[in-house]
Amino acid sequence: MSSRYIPQVREAVIPEDGGWAQLGEDDTAALVLSVPEWSEKLDQSEEGHEYVWLYDRSNDAYLFCFRLDEDREYSIAFAKEHAGLLLKDKRGYQPFNLLVTARLLSEKDLNPCFLFRNVTLKRHPQAGW
Repeated sequence: MSSRYIPQVREAVIPEDGGWAQLGEDDTAALVLSVPEWSEKLDQSEEGHEYVWLYDRSNDAYLFCFRLDEDREYSIAFAKEHAGLLLKDKRGYQPFNLLVTARLLSEKDLNPCFLFRNVTLKRHPQAGW
């Protein structure tokens, strides 16, 4: 029996920029986020596996919490009227890839990055979005 990931993070970052893209030959849509404040934490590309979505009622935001090797944990806030707008896109209602970089999205090379494949968001009924 596998253990369920229960996040221990205490704060979440807000992406500076984001957008939907197609990466490589994979037909799966990719949500690409820029988080410049992670430039020191993102020193090599890693593929993530453990993640969970939480809904923060007081801030009307979804939180994407994830854990990488060595129990390094991170969280990204998707407030309804900010990054949450990206989740309202039709591509956010089906499995998608999520790529997080500390670089500006206008740069050609987004490495290093964190990459999550086939991410699914089960919408919280009280969110309404």
